[in-house]
Amino acid sequence: MIEPQIPCPRCGSFTSVEKVFCVRCGSRVIPLTEYDLTASDFIYPPDESALESFREFKPLSPLINELILKRYVRALFSRLEGGLAEISLSSEVGSIIRECGIILGLRSLPRSYLLKSDKPLAFTFGTGKSDYLFLSSGLLDLLDDRELRAAIGHELGHVKCGHSIYHTIAGVLTSGIELSLGLMGGALSSISSPMLRLMLLSWHRDSEISADRAGLIVANDPGKVISLLRKLHREPPEPGELLGEILSTHPTYEDRVKRVSEYYRSADYHAVKRKVERRLRLSKALSPVCRFCGGSKPLTSIFCPSCGRSQL
Repeated sequence: MIEPQIPCPRCGSFTSVEKVFCVRCGSRVIPLTEYDLTASDFIYPPDESALESFREFKPLSPLINELILKRYVRALFSRLEGGLAEISLSSEVGSIIRECGIILGLRSLPRSYLLKSDKPLAFTFGTGKSDYLFLSSGLLDLLDDRELRAAIGHELGHVKCGHSIYHTIAGVLTSGIELSLGLMGGALSSISSPMLRLMLLSWHRDSEISADRAGLIVANDPGKVISLLRKLHREPPEPGELLGEILSTHPTYEDRVKRVSEYYRSADYHAVKRKVERRLRLSKALSPVCRFCGGSKPLTSIFCPSCGRSQL
């Protein structure tokens, strides 16, 4: 049986429906359904509250986006140029990225790159409309398959929750580049740049908890998430060094392990796990075309109206 193919809505290239995402540009070819995860299914509540506050401030005018964030993204690419190779979604690592994107219900996959570096690195950034994922060669050498899935799930969790644009702003601020608050609207005119920096760093730590949850959802093994954190964690501040924690973008290793373990034991996690399992069971049926006759069918219909065959 030949797997039916459908055109990508963004680039027009044809992709097998089983892949869900276009292997050329990463756009979703199978629309999201009620069976797919939403960010609200797993996001850490303080992270969600902070994101709502940032959206109410509406700090990103088109001018800020164009002059500050896009320039920052271009500068990062320029700094990394020469050590980058784009990851094909048809490759082994690309397939893992695609599978993680299916589980987390992404609307599109970020452009993904392999960074030549002995350091184990994984990070995402972007402007909200264009997101980028970077994995280092050192990371791939260090992690086993399940740990790598947890790492990729973590980074795609940032994309799913809409963290990328605010992470990029935090990166701009912590790199010493000052945003002109006069361009950011009256809602933020009374907030000093140092205060905004601290707000973003505090939220950034909460956002990492949401992303750790996404890594757990993908790996479905708290032991692998914890071993990933153990391999990648940096030495935490000494006891009493509160300033070090306040200015950190990530929670301490101990705090992350505690929260991953708590989430794994929670009813919320098991509800998410059941939703993911149901989505994967229905994956062959969730398609606009019949996988037997190729005829059109309702997206979530189990039976093809043309040939009558079950898609499962």
